[in-house]
Amino acid sequence: MEINLKLNSLIFNEILPYLSYNNKYKRLLELSLISKQSFQIIQNLLTHKHIIKIKPNNLIKSIKKSKEKNKYELFLIKYIELESIHFKHCNEYSKKILKKIKNELLEQCEQLKKVIFNSASVDVDTMDENPTCDNFYEFRGLDLYWNKVDRPWSNETELKKDSLIFSFEFLSRYPNAKKISISTSNSYFPMHLEYLDGILLNCCSTVESIKFDYHNTPHNFVGKVINSKSPAIKSFTVRLGNDDTSKLVANLFRKSEISKNNILKVLKLKYCSEISIQHLNQEPTEFLKILIGNQTLETLGLELFKVNNSEKLSPLIQVPNITTLICNFESFEAFLLHCNENHNITTLKVCKDIYRDRYVDNFNNNNILVNALSNFLKNNKSSLHSIILYRLPDNLKELINKEGNKINNNIKNITLKILD
Repeated sequence: MEINLKLNSLIFNEILPYLSYNNKYKRLLELSLISKQSFQIIQNLLTHKHIIKIKPNNLIKSIKKSKEKNKYELFLIKYIELESIHFKHCNEYSKKILKKIKNELLEQCEQLKKVIFNSASVDVDTMDENPTCDNFYEFRGLDLYWNKVDRPWSNETELKKDSLIFSFEFLSRYPNAKKISISTSNSYFPMHLEYLDGILLNCCSTVESIKFDYHNTPHNFVGKVINSKSPAIKSFTVRLGNDDTSKLVANLFRKSEISKNNILKVLKLKYCSEISIQHLNQEPTEFLKILIGNQTLETLGLELFKVNNSEKLSPLIQVPNITTLICNFESFEAFLLHCNENHNITTLKVCKDIYRDRYVDNFNNNNILVNALSNFLKNNKSSLHSIILYRLPDNLKELINKEGNKINNNIKNITLKILD
């Protein structure tokens, strides 16, 4: 019995770094209380490796309390040793507040040299000339947002000019940014800008991911990203609207010579429109033929298309480097059937888009989706390792879990995940 307990303890300590990854601070605190060893492991991870999912001001308050009670050894972060802190998100702090946070952190953490934010909202104060506070802050992800009131001005000249062409020079003040997401308002004051070249000019040497969140992607920008000489850009999420027909989408990527791009690993095509009626493209075949010859794409998102026939996806068989597909719920059955034919595909992700979510929430016949999954699992001939479904309504989660358990023996090593 003692041997088993020791073995279990050893195994637990081995997997603890994986259990603690990407968890909230409160959950990490719970895991750290299991044993003395688990406390030391979590303490080391938070001090030297993990993102700290707690607001800077809350961390400062906790450190102060620890000092008052003289309980440094019992604090989950060794703040005296801290040389850098990695926070998840930077709220819309003003320049004044960021300076105050910097001063207070330096006061509490004597060895601190840098604070890293995994993401930061950049919308109102784009004319701040020193957002990093003399390189004390580093922003890995920038969430750009604008509308007709708050525009991406970089200087007083642009502010006075009242033009819809911006230099985006302010992005150069955020060195080492790895990800950029772009949005405009999806309600009263949208502003889908056409001239975004400045984004590439000012940060393409470091940015690895460009994502259009709620903003139509200008056609000329698609070509410039795909033809960019930057070795950094590995992921590109494009949003196209009602006027972008299947033929137009194919021509757009044909001109961009996507088949010759040898850098991009992730390409996602999504839908975006300012009006409520949505017209998903139904013919992906011509676009998929254009990908033949590409040797670096690994993940392809086709949520822009409503596919009702798996044969329309058949050109993908000739692009063996693509191993992960992403589709919308309307196309789920066709993609499952395609996976039985295309043995290059090991992961299928099914997503509900937050900007066009009414279809799933008001889906009249949940049994269609459940039956499609059930029939596939019973006749599975694919190479799939995992099927991942995002943002399902609760009643649909229950149905799928029930069906998955019922035919568990036929899944053949497929992991079925349902994520929020």
